[in-house]
Amino acid sequence: MNEIAIIYYIIIAASCVLVVRETKSRIITLVSNWKGVKFASITIAILMVYALVIYQYVDVIPILNWGWLGYNIALGPLGDQGFLGILPFVPILIYMLIHLNYYEEFYFRKNKKLVVLWAFLHIAMGVQIHVVFVLLPVGFIYKYIYDKYGLNNAYSVHFTTNIFLVFSILAAYALEL
Repeated sequence: MNEIAIIYYIIIAASCVLVVRETKSRIITLVSNWKGVKFASITIAILMVYALVIYQYVDVIPILNWGWLGYNIALGPLGDQGFLGILPFVPILIYMLIHLNYYEEFYFRKNKKLVVLWAFLHIAMGVQIHVVFVLLPVGFIYKYIYDKYGLNNAYSVHFTTNIFLVFSILAAYALEL
């Protein structure tokens, strides 16, 4: 399975290398739209309630627990190996999030059907089916921000939420060492 995960990860990372010229403008966009970050507290709260309360119940339901990989490939192709498997991939993950989060907001917030599609596409990233159900409300919050405050604010919230998740996951794995 690791060989497939490595190939899949290389494809995802390579797609971000194709937009390397946009990196500076994406970072400027993130910095200049920092006011939108206040909405990240809502998305982070939803994800924390899910992780700390709901996860333990839905993770034991076999159909909802299914995922082709068992973890999000964004953590790296060795994400199943814990902290030391993830740590080397954190810099490339942050770089990929700079670009992927922008394009996710650009393409998947135009209407509600695309928000639902965005949530379900995370299954292709290796997450379990039950994760899709927590991504739906988060995606609709991103859509609300997109509709009311624009693409760049939705992007800044999405990126901030994902950075929080990355460092939370790292901390959780580090505590297991």
